[in-house]
Amino acid sequence: MNSTVIPAARRAVRPSARWAARLLSVALLSGAAGCGGGDAAAPPDLSAPPTNVRWLPFQGVSLPHTDQGPAAETDGAATSFEHSPIGAGVAAVVHAVRLSIADDGQWSSIAAREVVPGPAKDEWAVNRVQLSISGPADPVYAPRLLGYRITGYSDQRATVDVYTEYSDSSKAVNHTIVEWFAQDWRLRLPDPQSTTRPIDPVAELPSDTVKLEAPK
Repeated sequence: MNSTVIPAARRAVRPSARWAARLLSVALLSGAAGCGGGDAAAPPDLSAPPTNVRWLPFQGVSLPHTDQGPAAETDGAATSFEHSPIGAGVAAVVHAVRLSIADDGQWSSIAAREVVPGPAKDEWAVNRVQLSISGPADPVYAPRLLGYRITGYSDQRATVDVYTEYSDSSKAVNHTIVEWFAQDWRLRLPDPQSTTRPIDPVAELPSDTVKLEAPK
């Protein structure tokens, strides 16, 4: 961007005009410097959908496998998600459902690889030991995925609302958090002392929901 130069030979310029010229020069230089800010990184697109979505069954529930993850599965645990908003969204969906329906032989592996360590995970494990899930989810209670909505995102943490539907056509939203831990997105379980409801009923999905609808 070119700036206007005021010739020094103009001795007849009044002081007020001279100051105006200097201010104009400063403004032009500032504008030129501002033009160099075009290289700033654009904010991440939180509404971009995952690509190449495939649906595979887990415990009677269809879960997504996409280009953004999971890229690996070991002992029931799904891992290796892309470090991006899409990877975070898909991880939140996959982790939340797998953890809730894993059978007695799977849950410890899933918790070890898909959940952030801490008091919340420890308390969840204590409670899970007292339950028994020996087979696929009952179709009456099994969730069907509808999509997700990222409500906050950084390279280290994302808040993701996961939307599901049930056999009676009721819908719910699961408010989840995933964190970038050990080079992967993992689920952060709610603090044991938290009074915030992790799941709420909903009538409709928000318009900016990323559609990730499982087949019926």
